[in-house]
Amino acid sequence: MPALAGKIAIVTGASSGIGRSTAVLFAAEGASVVVGARRPDELNRLVAEIEAAGGRAVALPGDVQNESYANQLVGLATRQFGGLDIAFNNAATMGELGSIVDMSRENWTRTLETNLTSAFLGAKYQIPAMLARGGGSLIFTSTFVGHTVGFPGTVAYAASKSGLIGCLQRSSAPRAFASTRCCPAAQTPRWRAR
Repeated sequence: MPALAGKIAIVTGASSGIGRSTAVLFAAEGASVVVGARRPDELNRLVAEIEAAGGRAVALPGDVQNESYANQLVGLATRQFGGLDIAFNNAATMGELGSIVDMSRENWTRTLETNLTSAFLGAKYQIPAMLARGGGSLIFTSTFVGHTVGFPGTVAYAASKSGLIGCLQRSSAPRAFASTRCCPAAQTPRWRAR
């Protein structure tokens, strides 16, 4: 039996990179997957790929910075598949690279809203839905850049990813949860294109 048979997952940042690969893997392992990102064409291609391989998936394009979108993703998982067991809050941006002296407040805010606030908003709606099914797995994508090593020019990115680690370490999530941080060191297509 597949490892995630009968489970229901949300994956944000699913239109490319780690999120896309995770959605494909979750579906291959038997999960029904709600995929979210800003790019509808990429999401539709992903859903078609998952369904062609025999999996179950549905897409909801939107912006993770919007609280209503976090609620809509959970609502879709509940309506379409019957609940929520796994939430992979993966959406992220590097933001503009540069020194703290040269960084605009807009870049700082946009990076933290995309990387950190979106995970908080997701968890706010995901936790009650998972509790309704007896618990679940809450996963945030962080990075070693936000934890052990600093790269020049990544101050907003590093701060946001460090915040994710702190959020999970001090989470008030009930014991019925497996709270996990994923700190990949992979080079995604978007990173290589920079």
